[in-house]
Amino acid sequence: MPRVSVIIPTYNCERYLGRAIESALKQSYTDHEILIVDDGSTDNTGDLLDRYGTKIRHFRQSNRGVSAARNLALNHATGEFIAYLDADDMWYPQKLQLQVAFLDSKKECGLVHTEVSVIDEDDQIVHICFNGETQRFIPQGHCLADMLRRCHIQTLTVLERRECVNRAGLFDERLPIAQDYHHWVKVVLEGYAIGYLPDPLGKYRWRRGSLMGNQKRFLEDLVVIYESLLKESRIIQNVEGDMLRIVSHELFSKHHQLAYLERAGGQYSQARKRMRHLIRNRPGTVGLYVEFLKTCVGDVLDRGRKMVAGNAPESR
Repeated sequence: MPRVSVIIPTYNCERYLGRAIESALKQSYTDHEILIVDDGSTDNTGDLLDRYGTKIRHFRQSNRGVSAARNLALNHATGEFIAYLDADDMWYPQKLQLQVAFLDSKKECGLVHTEVSVIDEDDQIVHICFNGETQRFIPQGHCLADMLRRCHIQTLTVLERRECVNRAGLFDERLPIAQDYHHWVKVVLEGYAIGYLPDPLGKYRWRRGSLMGNQKRFLEDLVVIYESLLKESRIIQNVEGDMLRIVSHELFSKHHQLAYLERAGGQYSQARKRMRHLIRNRPGTVGLYVEFLKTCVGDVLDRGRKMVAGNAPESR
């Protein structure tokens, strides 16, 4: 039975998938299995996977999203450790070897993540050490407060103990973008520490039109996450009040950002509804009333513009 199960979800990613698989096959640490879930692709992904024969195990499901694809693979995985690799990303050859050694020596850590390189659509390196070059905060150790405020863990860099999945649960299939962040938070809530290796061991691909580029959808995912954390009895009973204040603050902040994006995008009714929610929770915040009025004024002006455009004579 292999010690590491490599999980690769894919959807219409034939262009890059072969490179991801090869980077897993060329690992210096070879005691692993590779499980690939085709999430209802309509390109030639199936033919590509067939060419790898017994080097991989692959499954197919109707298009249900990356969380469902990862969960299907997890249900078939046999490894002591789980490694996550998306179909358009790649690994450096020593990734698994260094991470297995780390987790073997750091029993308190439930997972270990690493520095990461960023590549473009043509495999050209944009950042060699993205975290260092952008001075991103690195979550490590027992870091619940930091994890609740931000998530700077790139999924392709993670090696996780299977026992963490068993205790924290599978990926939330309601979340198309931030399901990985939610999972890492749940791992930390189970009492595990987070490990970090400062060497770049993965290559994350920036692609035009990727799902991660959808800021509004990402914020909506975060709202679902923070609301679910407030409802979970574990976080209410077993963590300090400061943690609850952090979650409440982040939930308010994400609703506020969404209201701004909705107003900027002309979704005035939705923005007003969200502002009413914020005002009910913080009635003493004067600025919220000003922003609520902006949604009303914007809506009136927008209706006026549409009326004028509708009554304008046709050009001849």
